[in-house]
Amino acid sequence: TSGDISVMLNSVMAAQHPHTFIYRGWEVDTTGNPLAHAILRGYVNKHGESMPNYHFEELERLYNAYTAKGLQNMALIVDANHANSGKKYREQPRICKEVLHSCRHSSDIKTMVKGFMVESYLEPGCQKIGDGVYGKSITDPCLGWEETVRLVQDIADLI
Repeated sequence: TSGDISVMLNSVMAAQHPHTFIYRGWEVDTTGNPLAHAILRGYVNKHGESMPNYHFEELERLYNAYTAKGLQNMALIVDANHANSGKKYREQPRICKEVLHSCRHSSDIKTMVKGFMVESYLEPGCQKIGDGVYGKSITDPCLGWEETVRLVQDIADLI
């Protein structure tokens, strides 16, 4: 959404409401999903730079916008990788801890944040297809198993 939270919240609103559409020649009615939620993954600005959006001020701004829209079941997942980490996968633990720190300082943010998306696999980093390292990502770089276990334990200790 290029960092524009109003676009993201409009998507949440649309997902929470019923729709009728044609699919393969059939008219389909949906009831909407009251549990649709927001995901902050950072964004890329017009200069191609990764910009994070997990800091306290952005979380507070999102809470206020969520409240103003009157959406059901306020919920946020913070993507600790992608543009939020500047694609530096080893930053994921620090980002999770910073968000939890924000939760400790604001009951509103604590209410809104429901979890994290973390890129994790068996072996840390990534590889090209055909390099043949078992358990190593062939897409985005990931935390390895040991780093992931440590992160989950740290999160448990902080909540």
